[in-house]
Amino acid sequence: MRRKRFTTLFSAALFLFLAAGAGDALASPAAARTASFLDGGRRVSAERLGPAALGATGAVLAPVRLHYPGGRTVQASVGATAIVEVEPGAEGALAAAGVEVVRPLMPSIGLWLVKDTSGGDGLDLAERLQGAARPAFLREAIPDLHVRLVARGAPFTPNDPRLPGQWYFDDLRMEEAWGRTRGDASTSIVVVDTGCDLDHPDLAAKMDPGRDVIDGDDDPTYKPGEDGVSHGTACAGLVAADTDNGVGIAGGCPACRVRCVRLLDDEPRPISQSVDAFEFALQVNASVVSNSWGYAEPMPVPRVVEDAIDRLFDAGRDGKGALVLFAAGNDDREINDDELQAVRGVLTVGAVNHLEEQTSFTNRGSSIDLVAPTGTLSTDIAGSEGDSPTDYTSLFGGTSSACPVAAGVAGLLVSAAPERTASELYDVMIRTARPAPYAVPDESGHDPIFGHGIIDPVAALRELLGDEPPPPPLEGDGEPGPDAAEQVGCACAAAGAPSGERRGLAAAAILGLAAAVRGRRAARARRGG
Repeated sequence: MRRKRFTTLFSAALFLFLAAGAGDALASPAAARTASFLDGGRRVSAERLGPAALGATGAVLAPVRLHYPGGRTVQASVGATAIVEVEPGAEGALAAAGVEVVRPLMPSIGLWLVKDTSGGDGLDLAERLQGAARPAFLREAIPDLHVRLVARGAPFTPNDPRLPGQWYFDDLRMEEAWGRTRGDASTSIVVVDTGCDLDHPDLAAKMDPGRDVIDGDDDPTYKPGEDGVSHGTACAGLVAADTDNGVGIAGGCPACRVRCVRLLDDEPRPISQSVDAFEFALQVNASVVSNSWGYAEPMPVPRVVEDAIDRLFDAGRDGKGALVLFAAGNDDREINDDELQAVRGVLTVGAVNHLEEQTSFTNRGSSIDLVAPTGTLSTDIAGSEGDSPTDYTSLFGGTSSACPVAAGVAGLLVSAAPERTASELYDVMIRTARPAPYAVPDESGHDPIFGHGIIDPVAALRELLGDEPPPPPLEGDGEPGPDAAEQVGCACAAAGAPSGERRGLAAAAILGLAAAVRGRRAARARRGG
């Protein structure tokens, strides 16, 4: 009996000992389930949610939940790679830090895709490089996060009443704008999206070589069978469909050329591919880059993506800067000041309907620069893969369609004044915007929904080209109509003033708005560090 009791006690002690050991063994991985890294000065905590596994794209990815300052969380995945930003020419020193260079991303600002020679994944590497032994030449190190991207407005069908055809160009008086310029073949507009139907009868003659950053090749053709696959083709049609050819629709910039970049599909995409898209636009000397996409979950823009956009804005187009337009998004929410749309080099475009009213979906906030009407009629993938058997769709919408409408206008402005910098052209677009009738602007002329107003290509071209404004519209008796002051661009408060006073008030308004625009963009620059 004593022996049995001793055996029982021994067994119990052994069980407790082993259980304690097992508990320690289980606790150890749990302690290692969190990591952190700095992204543009933000401390981001990454909670590992499970082991790495082979994903649908063939990459081995581990799921993580990112915790940003302020309480925001984002689902993502990490693979083997990280992105580093190093001092120019210092990439050769990475090997000594246990880092293998996979390929250059944007070497002109020191961005490289790398992996850990010791076998850790991108999160491990970013955390290690930012630790106590951080190399002196290292500016930034973040995991190459795989995050889900969404096309802005791809599934949205507006409920607003529509005018037949391309009513949105009528609202913008595009025929008058085209009378001043139809664009120029040297003006290249890059559409970053789901890829395009390169053989569409209204696009084929306008296409220059593009890029597929997902597959890493030079064929940006859409991939059949994916959700929302026609999105990129619709954006390209609004930007610069073949015009005056007796076929289909007109494009916003009739003479401009188009390049498509395939970045979006059904799978989460690494942020390095976004950098690849902007590097492609930089290398082909793009004049305008149209982006009707964003992160599926609101998140701070990764610093390396922000830097890539700003590089394009500062150094693109032979040093004068590319105009980088982003759709505001369709979540009916406030845009935070650290998101894609708030990047210094971005012009953010919201949407209005054909009555110039607020749409029910467009996002809002201090980063909204302008609004444009939704381009509901556009090119569709030809044949059975498209949304319509006619090769055109009348159901495009959301800020996705407003952004390429504005990008086509941007192409006209670059063509009219190629010597102007991107920053100068942004200011012209904002300063000449037509007041939105339902806006309630603040003292700087900005409304969180309508931005600085509705983009006005005629007024912008009038300023850039220095030509005389058209005469005010006449009533049936030959007298100027009651809206003549508005038609020639007078501020409402100045419309009844004597001519000299009107000029003074108009000049003061322009100077005030210009100062406000510069202040807003300077604030974006400060936010970007």
